[in-house]
Amino acid sequence: MMTGATSRILVVDDERLIQLTLSAKLRRIGYTPVAVGDVDSAVKALKESPKSFGAVITDIMMGDMDGFMFRDIVRGIEPALPVFFLTALDPEEGSGFLKRIMEDPISYYLPKSVQSDVLLKRVQQVVASRRVERFIMDKIEEDRKSLGLAAHIQSCMLPARALMTPRGFYTMCWHPIDVVSGDLFEAVPFGTGTYLYVIGDIQGHGTSAALAMTAVQSFLKNMRHRDGTHYIPPDEIANMLHEFFRTNLADVSYMTALICVHRPLLGEVRWISCGAPDLTVLDGGRQIDSNPSRRGALPIGLMPDTVYTDADVVVTPLTKTALCVAFTDGLMDLSSDDDGAEKLPMELSHQVRDELAASSRTDGSIMSAPARYMKALEDYGFDKPQDDITLLVFGARLELDGIYEATASVAPDDIDALSSDVGRWCAAAGMDQESAGRVELVLEEKLMNLYDHGFDERDRLREVVNVRLRRRAGEAELTVWDCGTAEPSLAVAAGDSSTAFEAANRTMSGHGRGRLIVRELCSGIERNHYGRMNETIYHIPVGLGASAAGR
Repeated sequence: MMTGATSRILVVDDERLIQLTLSAKLRRIGYTPVAVGDVDSAVKALKESPKSFGAVITDIMMGDMDGFMFRDIVRGIEPALPVFFLTALDPEEGSGFLKRIMEDPISYYLPKSVQSDVLLKRVQQVVASRRVERFIMDKIEEDRKSLGLAAHIQSCMLPARALMTPRGFYTMCWHPIDVVSGDLFEAVPFGTGTYLYVIGDIQGHGTSAALAMTAVQSFLKNMRHRDGTHYIPPDEIANMLHEFFRTNLADVSYMTALICVHRPLLGEVRWISCGAPDLTVLDGGRQIDSNPSRRGALPIGLMPDTVYTDADVVVTPLTKTALCVAFTDGLMDLSSDDDGAEKLPMELSHQVRDELAASSRTDGSIMSAPARYMKALEDYGFDKPQDDITLLVFGARLELDGIYEATASVAPDDIDALSSDVGRWCAAAGMDQESAGRVELVLEEKLMNLYDHGFDERDRLREVVNVRLRRRAGEAELTVWDCGTAEPSLAVAAGDSSTAFEAANRTMSGHGRGRLIVRELCSGIERNHYGRMNETIYHIPVGLGASAAGR
């Protein structure tokens, strides 16, 4: 006897004899018929347990409501449920009902004169097909949820998207081609101002590469607990990773990696390329030769007896203005077509990169550079990745005249600390107390709205924002870069009476003041989006303080 989901068949016919005879036939082949004489009873039965039905068999002519109207109701309850129209109507009479049946891909026509064995065989075929389809869809949904969980775990294993310290900074973007990724990135502090950066690409795709990525991330994070405050040369780190691969991930095959130790106090970066693209160093908008000796090494885990030595390590001197760019080879596979035939020209990639790097370094927007670079390539039409892409930019921190830069987590204490720090900078920049307070308030409201609405609970603790503040003629220009839920994409000027924007203000308000008061404090607000990154620019009118005005 058939049991479980889809074993029930709903029979709808206003003739009692049809209900009884059809129910008996269905029962003999293992189905549980539910026979009703009107649409209201049929709808009630469906709503009580829609997933338990394998099909509906209905007449077309049923008093006030025909079978097609009933089918529309069925589609609203269970969209993929097969519907059999069992009718005495003659298709030769020109009523057009066959055409109406065929408008729906999972509706079927059976004449009431059909032999019992033909009717039952057809029902069995369709219901069995429906059962297999539902099983496959359930498995796909189960796999999708599992991959979603895996993707979330992967993203949680990554370090913060960006970090600015008193001596240096890094900023990165991580783009899986699918739900999960074989690319990895890790940032580990080594003492005062020194950072280890590892960017890697596990060979292969899918779940196995993603699991290996998570294992390597865990290994790298544990390094900070093993003399993590002391400098470790890049070749020693490569050997440690190689041994980890040999011991734990031999079946994964290998990983290409770029391992960099940035020492801004000494003005240098020591790095080793293990089968990965070389580190690119830019200064003044041009690329310098960072590896004149053409050193390099085999991928990690590729050959069991590989030993990495100091001879494989490149030492590249850096000026204060130099930028280091690292990326996985998925960037070189970016294409303008789905088949990957039209690859991103390296000349275009370098042109966009160099121009963006030069301008970002001088205007204080470097923390948004990776996202803006990827968006620029997309605008050129190269928006079809063929592999995972990870892009990292790091360098020494620059103190730019008239520009304040900071990175902060999206947490109330850090938001308050950042707002206070911005207020002190405004006072030092010569703004009057009221203007400094206005800038503080705009920043705090923006960040608290992000805290309240921009992230879910599990992502909030690890998210960061980047802030730039610069003094312009008669105004302070406050820019916030974040990867939270995008706000309404509206360029807003003072006096704009957009009802949609007013509604969004009320919905998104943070402390009872919200963006309505922010709008009143600003002469204009700009919003831009670069992939997952949001850019919000507030133009805030300011006045001079007494000491500044007297100068």
